Formats: sequence, C-alpha cells, structure tokens
Amino acid sequence: MTGSGATTGSEVRGAIHEELAAHGCSAPADLPDLDLIGLGVNSATLIQILSALEDRFDVDLDMEQLFAEPLTVARLEAGITRAATAG
Repeated sequence: MTGSGATTGSEVRGAIHEELAAHGCSAPADLPDLDLIGLGVNSATLIQILSALEDRFDVDLDMEQLFAEPLTVARLEAGITRAATAG
C-alpha cells in the first residue's frame, strides 16, 4: 500500500459518500457500519467506487482484506486512512 500524505477521516468519509452518490448509491452518514452490499450497492459498482477512491487518495487497497468481512463505510474509511499513512 502506498500513500501520498496526510488524509483525515472526515475527508475520506466525505469522498466515500461522494463516490457512492456519483454511482447512484447512498449510505446513511449516521450509520457507517451498515454493509454496502446490504444497502444495494452491487459488486461491480463497488469495484468502480474502490478504484476511484484509490486514484483519489493515491493508495493501493488490499481488496482481499476489504472483502473478508462485510464492507462498510467505516471499514473502507479505515482501510484508506491506513493505506494513506503507510506510505
């Protein structure tokens, strides 16, 4: 994983919600632990969102780790933040 600088949780969270909206999806901002697939985000759309977030934050996400458990906004935010600070 690589990163290009300091990334705040709120910045990442906002970007996740922006990408979800750009793909016609949404997740309640006050419930970051809801499974995105359970909210109706299909896997193909989720891969597009993850790719856009990797580009936006200049990180390489561990997809196997992300999909090991239900993918939520909170888990995605933590994964991006961790990857951004690792580099």
